[in-house]
Amino acid sequence: MPILDTVVLFAAADPLDRFHKDGVRQLGRVGGKLLVGTFALMEFDVVLKSRGLSAAERMKEMALLMKDYPGVASSVHPISPSTLYLAALDEQEFGLDYFDSLMAAEAAEHDGEMVSSDRGFDAVPNLKRIPLEG
Repeated sequence: MPILDTVVLFAAADPLDRFHKDGVRQLGRVGGKLLVGTFALMEFDVVLKSRGLSAAERMKEMALLMKDYPGVASSVHPISPSTLYLAALDEQEFGLDYFDSLMAAEAAEHDGEMVSSDRGFDAVPNLKRIPLEG
């Protein structure tokens, strides 16, 4: 089952994002055909916080995510020490940044597929990037 990258969350949340329509479509598929990466949710929140959103504003974003895409709450990839091991390996071997390596590891623990516009994932063997359409 493919894992959704953080860019999908941002695309769906921003009507001006060039991938907005496909981000909304992809999030609508969560719950049966797709999983949200645990680290995609973490990165989403970290970026929102770094952009100055208050705790209340971040809570609102997460509440909207659960309201608009109910499958998200029950379709998050569970992480384990093996996820973190694979992430460190991906970071070391393929030069992925921290969160990208974590999400690549989550995808590897499933079917090796990830929905993302980030071409950096193309450098990882055995990882198939399903591109966002925009």
